[in-house]
Amino acid sequence: MLLLPWLIFHALDAIAQLPVFDEFDVNLPESTYERFAPLAEAGDPEVQHFLGYMYFYGEGVELDYDKAHYWFHEAAEDGELKSMRNLGLFHANGVHRVPVNYYDPREANLWFSLAAAGSGDSRVSSLAAAHYDNFLAPGVDELLEATPRNSVGETVYFAYCAGCHGFDGKSSYSRVPSFALGESLEKADSLLVTNITRALNPWPHPVADIPRDALLATLAFVRDQLGAQPPQARLSDELMMRGSSAPKVDRAKIRQGEKIYLQFCGGCHGFNGISAYVYSPSFALGERMHKSDEELAASIRNGRGEMPSWEFTLKPPQIEALVSFIRTFEQAYQRGIGNSLRSDPEQFFRFTPKSLLGPGQMHDLPSGKQVQ
Repeated sequence: MLLLPWLIFHALDAIAQLPVFDEFDVNLPESTYERFAPLAEAGDPEVQHFLGYMYFYGEGVELDYDKAHYWFHEAAEDGELKSMRNLGLFHANGVHRVPVNYYDPREANLWFSLAAAGSGDSRVSSLAAAHYDNFLAPGVDELLEATPRNSVGETVYFAYCAGCHGFDGKSSYSRVPSFALGESLEKADSLLVTNITRALNPWPHPVADIPRDALLATLAFVRDQLGAQPPQARLSDELMMRGSSAPKVDRAKIRQGEKIYLQFCGGCHGFNGISAYVYSPSFALGERMHKSDEELAASIRNGRGEMPSWEFTLKPPQIEALVSFIRTFEQAYQRGIGNSLRSDPEQFFRFTPKSLLGPGQMHDLPSGKQVQ
């Protein structure tokens, strides 16, 4: 007889220890934007950067460059390096989709330089820190007046060039020459000066007011101090670490995986790797990327969580190609907004999450014959 009251008492005590769910808890977010927006509003710079990326590519939200610029600024001002680089691209006229009213070479140079100053390479960041005041200088004349004649080339390079070409001569971006590798230095000084002053490429050239003799001094500094490294030191640190054992990228497989992804996966996971639903991982954020290729392939074959099985739609080599392509999203996100925008294909598949399907309903998956 004493056992029943004892059980009731402990059952009630156990219930009292359960977490209490308020209205916010039970109204869980359904979209990726709803999932992250409160964190961005609360001041998380990494999430603010992500919202900027969402608005820039129109993934999970309507494309809006003003809002993208706003969130990149919020994150950059709190020290988010990826947002600093993206603001540099925003203002550099280096991404053709960005409205021309954002073009501002001085702003571009500032944010590129600040990103380099905060890099994880202590030697690079110390160089940038030493010249911090120079790339914040209000004007060229003031900067040159305060610079000894024998330091003009060095000062101009670190103030106006190093943000893109690298404080150590190793460029931050693939489309910018690395002087430490000797790139572009085979050209004559007169041609290089002409290219700089005419801005023959879309990258920022805040050099319109720099006298020709100062530009020539800058080229002399580049040739003598940055481009004169011994051959074994000209490879970037990344290439030196990888050496000759670096795995080859199968571009044909990645292109095949991209074609499959856009048709069957992008509708839910996002055409630029940002998912539409909280149920679907955002590959741009690296979600699920800690899994092995075999584990990712198994999830695609068998289905996972809200996602149906694709075993009877995609063949094993197609799933393998799909996994290879999925791996590229996180790298693209880290590189920033210089990536090409993937538009929605004419036809693509988007499934209804399992939790929203009615009793007995099943996904109407497309036939595998649609994939060549």
